[in-house]
Amino acid sequence: MHIKLKAAPYAVWTRIAPVVGPIALRANTLGSRGYHRARISPARVTGYCVYRRKNAAIVTDFLQGWPSGSQFHLHALDSPAEALSSVTRSSGPGHRMPLLQSLIEAHPPRGGDLLMIFDDDVVFVGGGANRIAGLVTTGAFDIAQPAHVADSNLNYKVTQVVPLMTAREVTYVEVGPVVLFSPRAQRRVLPFPAAARMGWGVDVGWTLLRREGFRLGVIDATPIRHLGEVGTAYDNAAEEEFQAPYLAAAGVTSAQYLAGNAGPTWRPWARRPSWVP
Repeated sequence: MHIKLKAAPYAVWTRIAPVVGPIALRANTLGSRGYHRARISPARVTGYCVYRRKNAAIVTDFLQGWPSGSQFHLHALDSPAEALSSVTRSSGPGHRMPLLQSLIEAHPPRGGDLLMIFDDDVVFVGGGANRIAGLVTTGAFDIAQPAHVADSNLNYKVTQVVPLMTAREVTYVEVGPVVLFSPRAQRRVLPFPAAARMGWGVDVGWTLLRREGFRLGVIDATPIRHLGEVGTAYDNAAEEEFQAPYLAAAGVTSAQYLAGNAGPTWRPWARRPSWVP
């Protein structure tokens, strides 16, 4: 009887989801909170980015709307953009992960800040910049990323935004285009491996941290649009070689096998997720 009662609402939802889902997604980011009643904890970020001058306008847009006190430290791959001169700390060629690590070492995050790494070709859809750090904190996520809207360039279906969802616990958080780390996670994941280039495999290592009680999440309430094509500007073969031992440690042949929902979800009518007292 109990199973039937649970199955009936689900059957109704599967019939109406194709119509209701897109409407719900449009309402997701309306105003400052969309339809989410979530408690947004006071939180700020220290963010790091390696950017190309051609994407300076996108990065400038991304830096708008963050909680008061948030700080950013950028590295220009070619020449620094005038619009970003106040936050550009260094310039010159190199690989993404070592350059990010150099920024972090030269400009460490302040105590209590979420550390964020982000790419130069991504924007928030709605007011996500002002809310994501607080939602990550309220949800007690250790490593988290914003969900992607449907027309975003993405690698994993688990990262696509879900209607009527604030956040989800997942089994894998991709190394980009936006990742946030709690203070506890920072102590565990830093420094990034010296041999890492773009970061393939590093994120597989984060999945293994779930065995130690670290919580990974996707934040649906603050979706992004990734504008750039995935994996077209660098040597994929080198990335696959670096990733291989991480995959072996996880017992899989592809990160796709790791990328799924863990089960626990945070719905928009709840002030906090069920796993937080």
